[in-house]
Amino acid sequence: MVNDRDRNEPSDRHDFNSGPLTGVQQQIAAASGEQWRLTAGSKARIVDNARADNNSVLNETVFMVLGEYAGILTPADRIMTVAYGQMDEMASGDIVIELLEHEAAADMDSKEAYVIEIGSVAKLTASSERTVMYGLRTLLQRLAEDGFVPYGTITDDPVIGERALHIDIGRKFYSEDWLLTRIREMSRLRLNTLQLHFSENEGFRLMSESHPEVVSEQALTKQEMKAIILEAQRYHVDIIPSLDSPGHLGQALRTHPEWLLKDAAGNPAPGALDITNPAARRFVLDLIDEYAELFTGSCYFHIGGDEFINFAEFDKYPQLAEYAQNVLNISGGTGVDTYIDYLNEVAEHLESKGWTVRAWNDGLYRADQTQRVAPKPSIQITYWTKWHPMMAPVEDILAKGHQVINYNDGYLYYVLGEHAGYTYPTAEKISASWHPGLFPARTGEAKQEYTGAYPRELVGTTFSIWSDKPEAQSEAEVAAGLRGPLRAMAELAWLGKKDAAE
Repeated sequence: MVNDRDRNEPSDRHDFNSGPLTGVQQQIAAASGEQWRLTAGSKARIVDNARADNNSVLNETVFMVLGEYAGILTPADRIMTVAYGQMDEMASGDIVIELLEHEAAADMDSKEAYVIEIGSVAKLTASSERTVMYGLRTLLQRLAEDGFVPYGTITDDPVIGERALHIDIGRKFYSEDWLLTRIREMSRLRLNTLQLHFSENEGFRLMSESHPEVVSEQALTKQEMKAIILEAQRYHVDIIPSLDSPGHLGQALRTHPEWLLKDAAGNPAPGALDITNPAARRFVLDLIDEYAELFTGSCYFHIGGDEFINFAEFDKYPQLAEYAQNVLNISGGTGVDTYIDYLNEVAEHLESKGWTVRAWNDGLYRADQTQRVAPKPSIQITYWTKWHPMMAPVEDILAKGHQVINYNDGYLYYVLGEHAGYTYPTAEKISASWHPGLFPARTGEAKQEYTGAYPRELVGTTFSIWSDKPEAQSEAEVAAGLRGPLRAMAELAWLGKKDAAE
Protein backbone atom coordinates (compact mmCIF):
# COMPACT_ATOMS: atom_id res chain seq x y z
CA MET A 1 0.00 0.00 0.00
CA VAL A 2 1.30 3.45 -0.92
CA ASN A 3 2.02 5.66 2.05
CA ASP A 4 0.79 9.15 1.16
CA ARG A 5 1.69 10.66 4.50
CA ASP A 6 4.44 12.95 3.22
CA ARG A 7 2.18 14.51 0.60
CA ASN A 8 -1.04 14.88 2.51
CA GLU A 9 -0.54 14.76 6.26
CA PRO A 10 0.69 17.51 8.58
CA SER A 11 4.21 17.32 9.91
CA ASP A 12 4.99 17.16 13.60
CA ARG A 13 5.31 20.96 13.65
CA HIS A 14 2.61 22.30 15.95
CA ASP A 15 -0.63 23.03 14.10
CA PHE A 16 -2.91 25.53 15.84
CA ASN A 17 -5.94 23.91 14.20
CA SER A 18 -5.22 20.68 16.05
CA GLY A 19 -3.73 22.25 19.15
CA PRO A 20 -4.60 21.80 22.80
CA LEU A 21 -8.27 21.99 23.60
CA THR A 22 -9.83 24.84 25.50
CA GLY A 23 -13.48 25.38 26.26
CA VAL A 24 -16.20 26.63 28.52
CA GLN A 25 -15.47 24.26 31.38
CA GLN A 26 -11.87 25.36 31.65
CA GLN A 27 -12.15 27.78 34.55
CA ILE A 28 -10.29 31.06 34.16
CA ALA A 29 -10.26 33.55 37.04
CA ALA A 30 -8.78 36.92 36.07
CA ALA A 31 -6.67 38.57 38.78
CA SER A 32 -5.96 42.02 37.30
CA GLY A 33 -5.45 43.75 34.00
CA GLU A 34 -1.77 42.80 33.90
CA GLN A 35 -0.32 40.39 31.37
CA TRP A 36 2.35 37.72 31.54
CA ARG A 37 4.75 37.48 28.62
CA LEU A 38 7.97 35.71 27.79
CA THR A 39 11.17 37.73 28.01
CA ALA A 40 14.51 37.22 26.30
CA GLY A 41 15.75 35.50 29.45
CA SER A 42 12.65 33.40 30.21
CA LYS A 43 13.31 29.85 31.33
CA ALA A 44 11.19 26.82 32.03
CA ARG A 45 12.02 26.02 35.64
CA ILE A 46 11.09 22.69 37.19
CA VAL A 47 10.57 22.83 40.95
CA ASP A 48 13.14 20.50 42.46
CA ASN A 49 11.41 17.95 44.69
CA ALA A 50 11.38 14.20 45.28
CA ARG A 51 9.16 13.48 42.25
CA ALA A 52 11.19 15.67 39.92
CA ASP A 53 14.58 14.39 41.01
CA ASN A 54 16.08 12.15 38.30
CA ASN A 55 12.69 12.04 36.57
CA SER A 56 13.64 11.44 32.95
CA VAL A 57 9.98 11.19 31.88
CA LEU A 58 9.22 14.65 33.25
CA ASN A 59 12.33 16.09 31.67
CA GLU A 60 11.57 14.57 28.27
CA THR A 61 7.93 15.71 28.46
CA VAL A 62 8.90 19.33 29.08
CA PHE A 63 11.46 19.33 26.25
CA MET A 64 8.94 17.66 23.92
CA VAL A 65 6.27 20.31 24.44
CA LEU A 66 8.72 23.19 24.26
CA GLY A 67 10.04 21.69 21.04
CA GLU A 68 6.55 21.78 19.51
CA TYR A 69 6.67 25.57 19.79
CA ALA A 70 10.17 26.06 18.43
CA GLY A 71 9.89 28.58 15.64
CA ILE A 72 6.66 29.93 17.12
CA LEU A 73 7.63 31.20 20.57
CA THR A 74 11.40 30.78 20.21
CA PRO A 75 13.80 30.76 17.27
CA ALA A 76 13.37 27.66 15.14
CA ASP A 77 16.83 26.37 15.98
CA ARG A 78 16.42 26.33 19.75
CA ILE A 79 13.95 25.79 22.57
CA MET A 80 13.63 27.52 25.89
CA THR A 81 16.26 26.72 28.51
CA VAL A 82 15.08 24.23 31.15
CA ALA A 83 16.45 24.47 34.68
CA TYR A 84 15.71 22.96 38.09
CA GLY A 85 15.37 25.07 41.23
CA GLN A 86 13.12 26.45 43.97
CA MET A 87 10.46 29.15 43.82
CA ASP A 88 12.74 31.85 45.21
CA GLU A 89 15.04 31.36 42.21
CA MET A 90 12.35 32.16 39.64
CA ALA A 91 12.51 35.33 37.53
CA SER A 92 9.80 37.40 35.85
CA GLY A 93 8.66 35.80 32.60
CA ASP A 94 9.61 32.28 33.66
CA ILE A 95 7.43 29.21 33.37
CA VAL A 96 7.44 27.28 36.65
CA ILE A 97 6.49 23.59 36.61
CA GLU A 98 5.73 21.74 39.83
CA LEU A 99 4.99 18.04 39.78
CA LEU A 100 3.17 17.48 43.05
CA GLU A 101 4.32 14.99 45.63
CA HIS A 102 2.08 11.89 45.65
CA GLU A 103 0.05 12.86 48.73
CA ALA A 104 -0.65 16.34 47.40
CA ALA A 105 -1.47 14.96 43.95
CA ALA A 106 -4.06 12.67 45.49
CA ASP A 107 -5.96 15.74 46.71
CA MET A 108 -6.54 16.99 43.16
CA ASP A 109 -9.95 16.31 41.61
CA SER A 110 -8.60 13.78 39.10
CA LYS A 111 -5.40 12.28 37.78
CA GLU A 112 -5.45 14.80 34.92
CA ALA A 113 -6.36 18.00 36.72
CA TYR A 114 -3.92 20.89 36.68
CA VAL A 115 -3.73 24.53 37.78
CA ILE A 116 -1.85 27.42 36.13
CA GLU A 117 -1.33 30.52 38.30
CA ILE A 118 -0.29 33.45 36.17
CA GLY A 119 1.48 36.43 37.66
CA SER A 120 5.03 37.65 37.12
CA VAL A 121 5.72 33.96 36.47
CA ALA A 122 3.37 31.36 35.08
CA LYS A 123 3.26 28.46 37.54
CA LEU A 124 1.88 25.10 36.40
CA THR A 125 0.96 22.66 39.16
CA ALA A 126 0.19 19.14 37.98
CA SER A 127 -0.35 15.68 39.44
CA SER A 128 1.46 13.69 36.73
CA GLU A 129 3.83 13.99 33.80
CA ARG A 130 0.82 13.67 31.49
CA THR A 131 -0.88 16.68 33.07
CA VAL A 132 2.36 18.63 32.87
CA MET A 133 2.12 18.02 29.12
CA TYR A 134 -1.51 19.12 28.95
CA GLY A 135 -1.04 22.19 31.10
CA LEU A 136 2.13 23.34 29.38
CA ARG A 137 0.42 23.06 26.00
CA THR A 138 -2.54 25.08 27.27
CA LEU A 139 -0.24 27.85 28.45
CA LEU A 140 1.90 27.95 25.31
CA GLN A 141 -1.13 27.78 23.01
CA ARG A 142 -2.64 30.85 24.65
CA LEU A 143 0.70 32.60 24.48
CA ALA A 144 1.14 31.74 20.81
CA GLU A 145 -2.33 33.00 19.91
CA ASP A 146 -2.21 36.36 21.76
CA GLY A 147 1.43 36.99 22.65
CA PHE A 148 0.48 37.22 26.34
CA VAL A 149 -1.64 35.55 29.01
CA PRO A 150 -3.65 37.70 31.47
CA TYR A 151 -2.82 37.43 35.14
CA GLY A 152 -5.14 34.99 36.89
CA THR A 153 -5.70 31.29 37.46
CA ILE A 154 -6.58 28.54 34.98
CA THR A 155 -7.95 25.29 36.38
CA ASP A 156 -8.68 22.37 34.10
CA ASP A 157 -10.04 18.88 34.66
CA PRO A 158 -11.55 16.37 32.19
CA VAL A 159 -15.12 15.15 32.50
CA ILE A 160 -14.17 11.61 31.38
CA GLY A 161 -11.01 9.88 32.54
CA GLU A 162 -10.33 7.71 29.47
CA ARG A 163 -10.60 9.35 26.05
CA ALA A 164 -9.65 6.91 23.35
CA LEU A 165 -9.17 6.09 19.70
CA HIS A 166 -9.71 2.52 18.49
CA ILE A 167 -8.15 1.44 15.19
CA ASP A 168 -9.00 -1.75 13.34
CA ILE A 169 -5.58 -2.66 11.99
CA GLY A 170 -6.71 -6.23 11.34
CA ARG A 171 -8.73 -5.71 8.18
CA LYS A 172 -6.45 -2.99 6.80
CA PHE A 173 -2.69 -2.67 7.11
CA TYR A 174 -1.63 0.70 8.52
CA SER A 175 2.06 1.56 8.44
CA GLU A 176 4.16 2.25 11.49
CA ASP A 177 4.63 5.88 10.42
CA TRP A 178 0.88 6.38 10.05
CA LEU A 179 0.21 5.01 13.51
CA LEU A 180 2.99 7.12 15.03
CA THR A 181 1.40 10.23 13.52
CA ARG A 182 -1.99 9.28 14.99
CA ILE A 183 -0.40 9.02 18.45
CA ARG A 184 1.02 12.55 18.18
CA GLU A 185 -2.32 13.92 17.00
CA MET A 186 -4.13 12.11 19.81
CA SER A 187 -1.82 13.57 22.41
CA ARG A 188 -2.49 17.10 21.17
CA LEU A 189 -6.22 16.41 21.40
CA ARG A 190 -5.79 15.12 24.96
CA LEU A 191 -6.81 11.63 23.95
CA ASN A 192 -4.99 9.34 26.32
CA THR A 193 -5.70 5.79 25.09
CA LEU A 194 -5.15 3.93 21.80
CA GLN A 195 -6.74 0.51 21.23
CA LEU A 196 -5.17 -1.56 18.45
CA HIS A 197 -7.42 -4.30 17.09
CA PHE A 198 -5.05 -6.52 15.14
CA SER A 199 -7.00 -9.75 14.51
CA GLU A 200 -10.04 -10.00 12.25
CA ASN A 201 -11.74 -12.41 9.85
CA GLU A 202 -10.03 -10.62 6.97
CA GLY A 203 -6.56 -10.17 8.40
CA PHE A 204 -4.12 -10.76 11.27
CA ARG A 205 -1.66 -7.88 11.26
CA LEU A 206 0.83 -8.46 14.06
CA MET A 207 3.67 -10.95 13.84
CA SER A 208 3.50 -14.05 16.01
CA GLU A 209 6.21 -16.52 17.00
CA SER A 210 3.84 -18.90 18.76
CA HIS A 211 1.60 -19.26 15.70
CA PRO A 212 3.29 -17.67 12.68
CA GLU A 213 0.86 -19.47 10.37
CA VAL A 214 -2.01 -17.14 11.36
CA VAL A 215 -0.32 -13.89 10.29
CA SER A 216 -1.31 -12.04 7.12
CA GLU A 217 1.28 -11.42 4.43
CA GLN A 218 1.35 -7.72 5.28
CA ALA A 219 1.69 -7.21 9.04
CA LEU A 220 3.51 -5.13 11.61
CA THR A 221 6.65 -6.67 13.01
CA LYS A 222 7.16 -6.81 16.73
CA GLN A 223 9.94 -4.26 16.41
CA GLU A 224 7.54 -1.89 14.70
CA MET A 225 4.95 -2.45 17.41
CA LYS A 226 7.57 -1.83 20.10
CA ALA A 227 8.38 1.49 18.40
CA ILE A 228 4.66 2.35 18.44
CA ILE A 229 4.43 1.45 22.12
CA LEU A 230 7.49 3.58 22.96
CA GLU A 231 6.11 6.57 21.05
CA ALA A 232 2.80 6.19 22.87
CA GLN A 233 4.62 6.20 26.20
CA ARG A 234 6.53 9.32 25.18
CA TYR A 235 3.28 11.10 24.34
CA HIS A 236 1.47 9.71 27.40
CA VAL A 237 -0.97 7.59 25.42
CA ASP A 238 -1.87 4.21 26.91
CA ILE A 239 -2.03 1.23 24.53
CA ILE A 240 -4.71 -1.47 24.67
CA PRO A 241 -4.18 -4.67 22.65
CA SER A 242 -7.36 -6.16 21.17
CA LEU A 243 -7.45 -9.83 20.18
CA ASP A 244 -11.06 -10.72 19.41
CA SER A 245 -12.43 -14.18 20.21
CA PRO A 246 -14.32 -16.50 20.07
CA GLY A 247 -15.63 -14.78 16.93
CA HIS A 248 -13.80 -12.70 14.31
CA LEU A 249 -11.04 -15.33 14.02
CA GLY A 250 -11.45 -16.07 10.32
CA GLN A 251 -7.86 -15.28 9.34
CA ALA A 252 -6.37 -17.08 12.34
CA LEU A 253 -8.45 -20.20 11.68
CA ARG A 254 -7.80 -20.46 7.94
CA THR A 255 -4.92 -22.80 8.68
CA HIS A 256 -6.83 -24.49 11.52
CA PRO A 257 -10.24 -25.45 10.12
CA GLU A 258 -10.42 -28.22 12.72
CA TRP A 259 -11.04 -25.53 15.34
CA LEU A 260 -13.99 -23.89 13.57
CA LEU A 261 -17.38 -24.20 15.26
CA LYS A 262 -19.80 -26.24 13.13
CA ASP A 263 -23.58 -26.45 13.27
CA ALA A 264 -25.60 -29.64 13.52
CA ALA A 265 -25.36 -30.10 9.74
CA GLY A 266 -21.58 -29.75 9.76
CA ASN A 267 -21.50 -26.22 8.35
CA PRO A 268 -18.79 -24.00 9.86
CA ALA A 269 -19.73 -20.70 11.47
CA PRO A 270 -17.50 -18.11 9.76
CA GLY A 271 -14.65 -17.05 12.01
CA ALA A 272 -16.12 -18.74 15.12
CA LEU A 273 -13.95 -20.81 17.45
CA ASP A 274 -15.17 -24.19 18.68
CA ILE A 275 -15.03 -23.29 22.35
CA THR A 276 -15.91 -26.87 23.32
CA ASN A 277 -12.50 -27.98 22.04
CA PRO A 278 -9.71 -27.68 24.65
CA ALA A 279 -7.06 -27.38 21.92
CA ALA A 280 -8.95 -24.50 20.33
CA ARG A 281 -9.14 -22.70 23.66
CA ARG A 282 -5.42 -23.31 24.22
CA PHE A 283 -4.68 -21.85 20.79
CA VAL A 284 -6.22 -18.51 21.76
CA LEU A 285 -4.50 -18.50 25.15
CA ASP A 286 -1.15 -19.12 23.43
CA LEU A 287 -1.64 -15.98 21.36
CA ILE A 288 -2.85 -14.00 24.37
CA ASP A 289 0.22 -15.01 26.39
CA GLU A 290 2.50 -13.93 23.56
CA TYR A 291 0.89 -10.53 23.17
CA ALA A 292 0.51 -9.97 26.90
CA GLU A 293 4.30 -10.15 27.03
CA LEU A 294 4.71 -7.80 24.05
CA PHE A 295 2.37 -5.21 25.57
CA THR A 296 3.88 -5.40 29.04
CA GLY A 297 3.26 -2.06 30.72
CA SER A 298 -0.29 -1.77 29.41
CA CYS A 299 -3.16 -2.22 31.88
CA TYR A 300 -6.09 -3.32 29.72
CA PHE A 301 -6.60 -6.19 27.28
CA HIS A 302 -9.68 -6.35 25.05
CA ILE A 303 -10.80 -9.95 24.46
CA GLY A 304 -13.69 -9.20 22.08
CA GLY A 305 -16.67 -11.50 22.57
CA ASP A 306 -18.88 -9.82 19.95
CA GLU A 307 -20.66 -11.41 17.00
CA PHE A 308 -19.50 -14.93 17.90
CA ILE A 309 -22.58 -16.41 16.22
CA ASN A 310 -26.09 -15.08 15.83
CA PHE A 311 -26.82 -14.82 19.56
CA ALA A 312 -30.47 -15.75 18.97
CA GLU A 313 -29.43 -19.09 17.41
CA PHE A 314 -27.40 -21.00 20.00
CA ASP A 315 -29.66 -24.01 19.36
CA LYS A 316 -28.06 -24.47 15.92
CA TYR A 317 -24.91 -25.59 17.75
CA PRO A 318 -26.10 -28.31 20.18
CA GLN A 319 -22.54 -29.14 21.24
CA LEU A 320 -22.46 -25.82 23.11
CA ALA A 321 -25.37 -26.84 25.35
CA GLU A 322 -23.92 -30.34 25.75
CA TYR A 323 -20.64 -28.81 26.94
CA ALA A 324 -22.49 -26.64 29.46
CA GLN A 325 -24.36 -29.64 30.86
CA ASN A 326 -21.71 -32.37 30.67
CA VAL A 327 -18.44 -30.50 31.18
CA LEU A 328 -19.51 -27.49 33.20
CA ASN A 329 -22.11 -29.58 35.07
CA ILE A 330 -24.80 -26.93 34.73
CA SER A 331 -28.30 -28.35 35.09
CA GLY A 332 -30.30 -27.06 32.15
CA GLY A 333 -27.24 -25.30 30.78
CA THR A 334 -27.38 -23.87 27.27
CA GLY A 335 -24.99 -22.55 24.66
CA VAL A 336 -24.86 -19.10 26.20
CA ASP A 337 -23.39 -20.60 29.39
CA THR A 338 -20.54 -22.16 27.41
CA TYR A 339 -19.95 -18.82 25.71
CA ILE A 340 -19.83 -16.92 29.02
CA ASP A 341 -17.65 -19.60 30.57
CA TYR A 342 -15.18 -19.14 27.71
CA LEU A 343 -15.04 -15.36 28.21
CA ASN A 344 -14.58 -15.85 31.95
CA GLU A 345 -11.74 -18.34 31.39
CA VAL A 346 -9.89 -15.93 29.13
CA ALA A 347 -10.54 -13.09 31.58
CA GLU A 348 -9.28 -15.10 34.54
CA HIS A 349 -6.18 -16.08 32.61
CA LEU A 350 -5.36 -12.44 31.91
CA GLU A 351 -6.35 -11.20 35.34
CA SER A 352 -3.91 -13.68 36.89
CA LYS A 353 -1.20 -11.76 34.98
CA GLY A 354 -2.40 -8.39 36.31
CA TRP A 355 -4.52 -7.26 33.36
CA THR A 356 -7.93 -5.59 33.45
CA VAL A 357 -10.12 -7.25 30.81
CA ARG A 358 -12.64 -5.72 28.44
CA ALA A 359 -15.34 -7.22 26.21
CA TRP A 360 -18.06 -6.00 23.85
CA ASN A 361 -21.65 -5.75 25.05
CA ASP A 362 -23.78 -7.36 22.34
CA GLY A 363 -23.76 -10.97 23.60
CA LEU A 364 -24.17 -10.26 27.31
CA TYR A 365 -27.32 -10.23 29.47
CA ARG A 366 -29.63 -10.51 26.46
CA ALA A 367 -33.35 -10.66 27.18
CA ASP A 368 -33.76 -13.76 24.99
CA GLN A 369 -31.16 -15.83 26.88
CA THR A 370 -31.11 -17.27 30.38
CA GLN A 371 -27.52 -17.06 31.62
CA ARG A 372 -26.76 -19.55 34.35
CA VAL A 373 -23.13 -18.46 34.22
CA ALA A 374 -22.58 -14.80 35.03
CA PRO A 375 -19.86 -12.77 33.34
CA LYS A 376 -17.17 -11.72 35.80
CA PRO A 377 -18.15 -8.27 37.11
CA SER A 378 -14.48 -7.30 36.82
CA ILE A 379 -14.79 -7.38 33.01
CA GLN A 380 -15.21 -3.85 31.72
CA ILE A 381 -17.87 -3.62 29.00
CA THR A 382 -17.28 -1.61 25.85
CA TYR A 383 -20.82 -0.65 24.90
CA TRP A 384 -21.04 -0.12 21.15
CA THR A 385 -24.57 -1.01 20.03
CA LYS A 386 -28.16 -1.85 20.82
CA TRP A 387 -29.25 -2.62 17.27
CA HIS A 388 -31.15 -5.76 18.40
CA PRO A 389 -34.11 -5.35 20.78
CA MET A 390 -32.88 -8.26 22.93
CA MET A 391 -29.54 -6.61 23.71
CA ALA A 392 -29.20 -5.46 27.29
CA PRO A 393 -29.58 -1.75 28.00
CA VAL A 394 -26.58 -0.05 29.52
CA GLU A 395 -28.37 0.38 32.85
CA ASP A 396 -28.66 -3.41 33.19
CA ILE A 397 -24.93 -3.82 32.62
CA LEU A 398 -24.15 -1.15 35.22
CA ALA A 399 -26.51 -2.87 37.64
CA LYS A 400 -24.48 -6.08 37.29
CA GLY A 401 -21.43 -4.28 38.63
CA HIS A 402 -19.51 -3.64 35.40
CA GLN A 403 -17.68 -0.49 34.45
CA VAL A 404 -18.46 0.69 30.93
CA ILE A 405 -16.80 2.57 28.08
CA ASN A 406 -19.07 4.38 25.62
CA TYR A 407 -18.33 3.44 21.98
CA ASN A 408 -21.63 4.82 20.59
CA ASP A 409 -21.67 3.48 17.04
CA GLY A 410 -24.29 5.98 15.92
CA TYR A 411 -21.83 8.86 16.33
CA LEU A 412 -18.33 7.50 16.88
CA TYR A 413 -17.90 4.77 14.23
CA TYR A 414 -15.76 5.65 11.19
CA VAL A 415 -16.44 2.62 8.97
CA LEU A 416 -14.41 2.47 5.76
CA GLY A 417 -16.63 2.26 2.70
CA GLU A 418 -19.63 3.22 4.88
CA HIS A 419 -20.29 -0.50 5.16
CA ALA A 420 -23.28 -2.09 6.98
CA GLY A 421 -25.39 1.05 6.75
CA TYR A 422 -22.92 3.36 8.51
CA THR A 423 -22.11 6.84 7.23
CA TYR A 424 -18.91 8.70 7.99
CA PRO A 425 -19.29 10.70 11.22
CA THR A 426 -19.00 14.47 11.10
CA ALA A 427 -17.80 17.03 13.60
CA GLU A 428 -21.11 18.87 13.22
CA LYS A 429 -23.23 15.86 14.15
CA ILE A 430 -21.07 14.95 17.12
CA SER A 431 -20.90 18.51 18.44
CA ALA A 432 -24.63 19.10 18.01
CA SER A 433 -26.05 15.88 19.41
CA TRP A 434 -23.58 13.67 21.28
CA HIS A 435 -21.92 13.78 24.68
CA PRO A 436 -20.17 11.11 26.79
CA GLY A 437 -23.39 10.17 28.59
CA LEU A 438 -25.29 9.40 25.38
CA PHE A 439 -25.15 5.67 24.58
CA PRO A 440 -26.41 3.94 21.43
CA ALA A 441 -30.12 3.14 21.22
CA ARG A 442 -32.30 1.20 18.82
CA THR A 443 -34.35 3.33 16.43
CA GLY A 444 -37.76 3.93 17.95
CA GLU A 445 -36.66 3.12 21.49
CA ALA A 446 -36.00 5.62 24.26
CA LYS A 447 -32.61 7.28 24.45
CA GLN A 448 -29.96 5.68 26.62
CA GLU A 449 -28.67 8.89 28.15
CA TYR A 450 -27.28 10.24 31.40
CA THR A 451 -28.11 13.94 31.33
CA GLY A 452 -26.94 14.90 34.79
CA ALA A 453 -23.76 13.82 36.50
CA TYR A 454 -22.28 10.86 34.69
CA PRO A 455 -22.24 7.59 36.65
CA ARG A 456 -18.86 6.81 38.16
CA GLU A 457 -18.96 3.45 36.34
CA LEU A 458 -18.66 5.33 33.04
CA VAL A 459 -14.88 5.30 32.84
CA GLY A 460 -14.28 6.27 29.22
CA THR A 461 -15.43 6.96 25.70
CA THR A 462 -13.90 5.90 22.39
CA PHE A 463 -13.93 6.91 18.73
CA SER A 464 -13.45 3.90 16.44
CA ILE A 465 -12.01 3.37 12.97
CA TRP A 466 -13.35 0.13 11.46
CA SER A 467 -11.67 -0.96 8.22
CA ASP A 468 -14.54 -3.01 6.78
CA LYS A 469 -13.70 -2.08 3.18
CA PRO A 470 -9.95 -1.51 3.44
CA GLU A 471 -9.45 -0.21 -0.10
CA ALA A 472 -12.23 2.36 0.21
CA GLN A 473 -9.77 4.95 1.56
CA SER A 474 -6.01 5.37 1.60
CA GLU A 475 -4.14 6.04 4.82
CA ALA A 476 -4.09 9.73 3.98
CA GLU A 477 -7.83 9.78 3.28
CA VAL A 478 -8.58 8.07 6.57
CA ALA A 479 -6.39 10.61 8.39
CA ALA A 480 -8.11 13.54 6.69
CA GLY A 481 -11.63 12.19 7.21
CA LEU A 482 -10.90 11.41 10.83
CA ARG A 483 -9.56 14.81 11.80
CA GLY A 484 -12.75 16.82 12.29
CA PRO A 485 -14.98 14.25 14.01
CA LEU A 486 -12.15 13.03 16.24
CA ARG A 487 -11.50 16.56 17.44
CA ALA A 488 -15.20 17.08 18.14
CA MET A 489 -15.32 13.87 20.17
CA ALA A 490 -12.13 14.82 22.02
CA GLU A 491 -13.54 18.22 22.99
CA LEU A 492 -16.74 16.75 24.40
CA ALA A 493 -14.88 13.93 26.14
CA TRP A 494 -12.77 16.55 27.94
CA LEU A 495 -15.34 19.26 28.48
CA GLY A 496 -18.64 17.39 28.56
CA LYS A 497 -21.91 18.75 27.33
CA LYS A 498 -22.73 21.87 29.27
CA ASP A 499 -26.28 20.90 30.19
CA ALA A 500 -25.19 17.35 31.03
CA ALA A 501 -22.40 18.41 33.36
CA GLU A 502 -24.34 20.95 35.39
